[in-house]
Amino acid sequence: MTVLPLKKSAFLLSTLIALLPNSLLAGKTSPPIPEQIVLAEQTDIIIDMGAANRVIAADLVRTLSQEIPAAVCYLHHNVGVDEASDLLRSSITQFDTALFALLNGDETLGIIGAERLHRVTVEIEELIATWGPIQNAALTVLDDPSDEAAVTTIFDAADTLLDATYHLLSEIEAEYSNPVELLQSDVLLLEVSGRLAMMTQRMAYEACRIWSGDGSEALIADLQKTISQFEAGMHALTNGMPELGIKPAPTPEIAHNLEFVAADWAVISGYLEAAISGAEMSIADRADLYHLLAVKLHKVEELEVLYQTYSKRVY
Repeated sequence: MTVLPLKKSAFLLSTLIALLPNSLLAGKTSPPIPEQIVLAEQTDIIIDMGAANRVIAADLVRTLSQEIPAAVCYLHHNVGVDEASDLLRSSITQFDTALFALLNGDETLGIIGAERLHRVTVEIEELIATWGPIQNAALTVLDDPSDEAAVTTIFDAADTLLDATYHLLSEIEAEYSNPVELLQSDVLLLEVSGRLAMMTQRMAYEACRIWSGDGSEALIADLQKTISQFEAGMHALTNGMPELGIKPAPTPEIAHNLEFVAADWAVISGYLEAAISGAEMSIADRADLYHLLAVKLHKVEELEVLYQTYSKRVY
């Protein structure tokens, strides 16, 4: 286990806390938190055999909210064109499929029946309305990557789409959490691992905007923040963070997956720092950065599944 100096540990803790919902941090203090049982706090429990599948679909939508602008940026600037085209095309389809599955149900995704809760239905319908013009713009970019108006539409909506998908995920998690006992540490593991996939694509998008000349000081600061959050999340999952009740990788399979995710981080970090510093990046380096983050996205998604499986273990 890596032991960090106190000052750096405090920074990692504060950075990681920024990733977590307030509901998971309520009442936390600085001393190590013992494992405790967290019970679903619902008086009207909705029995839905596809509840977990709804949460998975909503989490996928959040990741796609950043995968789409990232692919558009690289495609628009003629970098990693084949990979960006493939990812953009599949992302558009997956976003559309997942949204309508959440609204109307989709047995092929294990989501049985339409959404029954009015508040969640309204949330999904609002996101569908937000998604409409973004979807049209993304399809336009697929046909003509040089279309500035379509690209601008997607860039302008990147933050809005992330916020909307995050809020929808929070609503679905709150309404469809299975009424079973969960260790508090497991809840935190799921929360942290669930954000890493999205952040791989957020970094790809922010870096592309910066090296292409669109990067403002605010965007550079956003990329630095995303990098810090990704590193803090990886550190906590790998080495543990007792201040938040997070233990090191709990299984050999998860530990191996984390090693794979971290293996080329030095290369990726070097590319990201080059973008931040304004150093010239070759087309090959830009394409390699995008490819490495795409590979990392899929590996982190596998990690998330492993943590979901681990949380269901029998005590």
